Amino acid sequence: MHYVIVGSSAAATAAAKSIRRLDNGGRITLISKDGAFFSRCQLHLLAAGRRTAQQADFMPADWQERERIEVLWNTEVVGIDTEAGRLSLGDASTISYDRLLIATGSRSWAPPIEGLAGAMTFGLRDMSDAESILAALPGVETVSIIGAGLVGCELAAELSQAGKKVNIIELAPYPLPMQLEQVTGAHCAELMQSAGISLFCSRKVVGVERDGNGNPESVLLDDGSRLASDMIVAAAGVRPNIEWLADSLVATDPKGILINEYGQTSVENVFAAGDVTVMEDVLLRAVMPSPIWPTAVHQGRIAGMNMAGGCESLTRNTGFRASVRLLGTNIVSLGPVSRPDPAWEKQEVSYTNSRGQNCAKVIYFENNQIRAAILWGDITDAGVYAEVIINQRDLPHERSFAAVLDGAKFGQEEKNLL
Repeated sequence: MHYVIVGSSAAATAAAKSIRRLDNGGRITLISKDGAFFSRCQLHLLAAGRRTAQQADFMPADWQERERIEVLWNTEVVGIDTEAGRLSLGDASTISYDRLLIATGSRSWAPPIEGLAGAMTFGLRDMSDAESILAALPGVETVSIIGAGLVGCELAAELSQAGKKVNIIELAPYPLPMQLEQVTGAHCAELMQSAGISLFCSRKVVGVERDGNGNPESVLLDDGSRLASDMIVAAAGVRPNIEWLADSLVATDPKGILINEYGQTSVENVFAAGDVTVMEDVLLRAVMPSPIWPTAVHQGRIAGMNMAGGCESLTRNTGFRASVRLLGTNIVSLGPVSRPDPAWEKQEVSYTNSRGQNCAKVIYFENNQIRAAILWGDITDAGVYAEVIINQRDLPHERSFAAVLDGAKFGQEEKNLL
């Protein structure tokens, strides 16, 4: 049996491990357009010079040899013939498979802004992006980042601490709009501004002015203001890497490859996992991407088991789970906090810890169930919240746990908002 995996990140490597555990004699070939394993969670650190490529490698050095995995590095897949079970590669060669996993992930998307494309404009989605940003930094004084999501905020924090002046522009009224709400969003804005980051929320970039050499000079906002900029990073969104499937029988929608609960696509013996896929989210009951590392690992593990003859189902599939440490502050976001149901009750608990740090818990209830939660500063029992939210379990004592027990330790102000 020849298993071929396209990709080399979380989902791909998790699948390879699962296959090898169940099929000790099968041939496994992993095809990667990159030149090494790397964690996307570390790219902002690589771009700012805080990590090396070797430090971002999340796989053991002897993994390929120990698990007998053949890896084709710096190799791009450009087409597929599902009837023949064959992939076309960028060097005009082909490779056949018995079972295939597609784990090609996603890439940065640059919004259609006049003047944005050009020199000193970057995304941040793969190793080459991070290396390009790092190489250009010595000649840069001011960086403008479009988008205050996780990628934009983490990069802004690192570049600011590296001594660069940083502007960050966001359409939403506060940073991290997918992970936070008004109260914690205000905390985040204050945190970033205290670090010297210039934050422009509820603003839109409408153009980029460039000099005679094609380098950026300023970013234009919709209120007429100009932000001096030597470098621009577009961190406003991603697109799935599915173009090479355009003429195939693998079913896709604009957001990715459609998979079922077994990680299977619409084509027999073709599976998919990770950021390139869409399936039903257990919390919203909507077909959508789940672009987080733990879910990619889970999808890859289950798909790999099923490729090797197992019959396991994906459970707890959701992208509404984030944990980040931003400028020394721990933040955990669980559930669809950016899309709360109007029927949910919102409870806010705020306090100051022994180090004088602002802490908050924002919890959304429906009857005796917690539907979503944000833990700001103090992430105690984050695992308990995750278990209750993702498995949608009743926890009748959770209100006293969240609002009284924690508050009694520090002194707190409580608000109940309907």
